[in-house]
Amino acid sequence: MIVFLIICIIIGAVVSGITGFSLLGWAAGIVIFICGLPGLLISSFIHGENKYAQDRADYRDMMYDLDEEMRHMELLDKLDEINNEPNVYIDNRQIHIHRNSRSRKLK
Repeated sequence: MIVFLIICIIIGAVVSGITGFSLLGWAAGIVIFICGLPGLLISSFIHGENKYAQDRADYRDMMYDLDEEMRHMELLDKLDEINNEPNVYIDNRQIHIHRNSRSRKLK
């Protein structure tokens, strides 16, 4: 479509340069564009160049895969953080030393 528009602009510039009237060049470019547009659309549908629906489906698949990969990476980051934390054990046990009478006599 853009290529066709550029071709119409070039044709309009050539007609304008040959005739010397810029208005005639504009008119020629617009007429060629309007007359050629239906043929361009028909040929693009026949050759399958308009793949908007397929492109959107591919885009959705790509975004889904990217989202899955991001979730997987976040999970790995969380697991990595858990594994890198130091192991802290809280032990509330107390040590009681009870001296019995026998230990006093030995001293």
